[in-house]
Amino acid sequence: MSLHNRSQIEDFKDAINSYFRDYVEVDQGKGPRTKKNPKDPNQPIVQFFLVIIPDTLRQEHFYTAVKNKINSHNPIISQFVTAKTINRDNDRIYLNILRQINAKLGGDLWRMNFGPEISNKTMLVGIDVCHKGKQSIIGFVATYDPYMCKYYTQADPQGQKG
Repeated sequence: MSLHNRSQIEDFKDAINSYFRDYVEVDQGKGPRTKKNPKDPNQPIVQFFLVIIPDTLRQEHFYTAVKNKINSHNPIISQFVTAKTINRDNDRIYLNILRQINAKLGGDLWRMNFGPEISNKTMLVGIDVCHKGKQSIIGFVATYDPYMCKYYTQADPQGQKG
């Protein structure tokens, strides 16, 4: 499929669906995949998407369509960047994009060193509740590595008041 600056959102959706059929979706009784992960045939060969959003499209529609496809059957880590951002040719912007990708792939953005008074087995925990009208949401976070850079998070809506 050929895409160009005048391609419409449906053209991009078709191209994305075709790519997913050929390279991402795991065979679930629907016939063979054309590409298999040699290490684990049940995992897609694609592990990460860097998506550059064309300036010629309504970006929110393109983002939503692609993100929904990426997260539907076989969720894959993704980073979206607009063509306008890439064309700025700014090393600081590129570094920030790389930091975001590194974090999404499980890397540390920073590491902290603590004195001997703080054990390597220390865990930081945070809990907060946000109220908006009758709805409340509770959030929880806890670190799980010696540098306190990797963390588990969870947010849950609570039953409505009154």
